Amino acid sequence: MPTGASQLPADMTTLARKIAALEREVKELRAARRLEAAAVGAGGLRIVNGGRLSMDTPTGTRMVDFGQINNPAFNHGDGTPQQGLFLRREDGSRFFTCYAYPPSGFETQAWSFYDRGNTVVLAEDTNSGTGLARPWLPLTAPTSSDTAVWPKTTAAGFTTIATAYNVKWQPKMRVFAHTAVVGTATGDVQFAINGSAWGASVSAGAGLDVTDVIDGVEIGEQFTLDVQARRLTGTGSIAAQVRMIYGRQT
Repeated sequence: MPTGASQLPADMTTLARKIAALEREVKELRAARRLEAAAVGAGGLRIVNGGRLSMDTPTGTRMVDFGQINNPAFNHGDGTPQQGLFLRREDGSRFFTCYAYPPSGFETQAWSFYDRGNTVVLAEDTNSGTGLARPWLPLTAPTSSDTAVWPKTTAAGFTTIATAYNVKWQPKMRVFAHTAVVGTATGDVQFAINGSAWGASVSAGAGLDVTDVIDGVEIGEQFTLDVQARRLTGTGSIAAQVRMIYGRQT
């Protein structure tokens, strides 16, 4: 009849082997466990000591990488790993990153947005520390200071003397123009968008400065900006020259 003693291993070596085997199995079970669902409370989630946060699609495409960049090419000049951010579309193409590339001589991290062709379309200027590096935005071209060659009219009603075509990318716009009387006359100058007056008119000789929303135009749509003038009295003409124009937020 078996006794309790008969259930014991034959010697201490056999017991040690069994314990070691059990420890390996426990480690394997722990490694195989996955967190299927969880909620983080008020304390938040903190990743330290070079940890990483990653997310893959069900098919294995990497979409999110926060933390240490596991690529020696991105290490800092002193050899320490760099911490960065990489966000990708479902197809794996990048759309946002924040990292530096020390091998090129730059240790300052910069954020960038990418199109599907992997071209940077929006990025900060890391050299100055302020403003944008991309895109390159147009600035107002110099124009003549000779009022005699400015766009002008002698018409009694508001008449378009200059036109520009633009695409709306921001809800508001500022336009500034110098106005003048060529000869002896009085008159008014105003702006118009798609043929409708935009902002208040001013008497010729005063600065015309309007900042307002661009009504009736959707984002991405083209619109016309006209400079309109009229002569009220006297002889000569009413002239104007746009000096500055830019879009802005509300």
